[in-house]
Amino acid sequence: MRSPIIFQFCTSFLLCRSFLFFAGLLLVPSVLHTQASQPGKAGGQPTSQTPAAFRGVWYPSTRSTLGAATPDNPGQQFVWLHPEGKPLKGPLPLTAWGLERLNANRPIGPNTTAIDSNDPDFQCFPSGLPRIYLFLYPLEIIHTPGRVLMLFEYGHVIRQIFTDGRGHMQDAGPTWMGDSIGHWEGDTLVTDTTGFNDKTWLGYGGQPHSDALHLIERIHRIDHDSLMIDITLDDPKAYSMPLHTQKKYILKPDWNIMEFVCEDNSLNFLEYEKKVRIQQ
Repeated sequence: MRSPIIFQFCTSFLLCRSFLFFAGLLLVPSVLHTQASQPGKAGGQPTSQTPAAFRGVWYPSTRSTLGAATPDNPGQQFVWLHPEGKPLKGPLPLTAWGLERLNANRPIGPNTTAIDSNDPDFQCFPSGLPRIYLFLYPLEIIHTPGRVLMLFEYGHVIRQIFTDGRGHMQDAGPTWMGDSIGHWEGDTLVTDTTGFNDKTWLGYGGQPHSDALHLIERIHRIDHDSLMIDITLDDPKAYSMPLHTQKKYILKPDWNIMEFVCEDNSLNFLEYEKKVRIQQ
């Protein structure tokens, strides 16, 4: 059974997430997730009946694909590119609304602990898209007729991508993971996601987004063992131009998704409740 070594060092969920943030910049992903061989996994072998079948368990190949903090963008984990593909230098192109939201966010840092942060991730809320791709946990992709499912081990989140030709839901309220529809272009799954709330961050640095966020992803296999997700973010309320980034995953044919329950550690909530009572 795969046994994440990292959890042996976590005495509370907030400390665990903080540790994962800093350790993730230093540790090799294979140290965080180790698993003995388990028989019976198909490994996502493509077939003529399923275009570019991505089924199987996939693990982030390296944090460097999306990047760690850089001198130009301290605290930014995604390496954002201009639409034409050039790396974005300097601060993110925030609008006045986006800058106000960024300044109101309190990411963890030298003077801010996880308890003091207002990061929604530390309160067991879903990480949202595209931030959930940042975490060093696997995801499983399942194909069904008219739908592709992404099962994220981190937060035990399920994402549905409908490929049956439907449009976006018209009566759905804002959601944490958005409303995803998709279609196939050859061996590439093109997804279109809208309907987000504005409660999640784009990264650990508190980078905001609005409810106008629109994500386009192109998911394709580089080779049998490698999956690339090309992400284009368009949020005119928060950013003055569209942004682009990528995430690469490696096939883990002998892995299974393990249980992950944020609320399982009561120490997290006892500490948070104590802080709230003191403030009141």
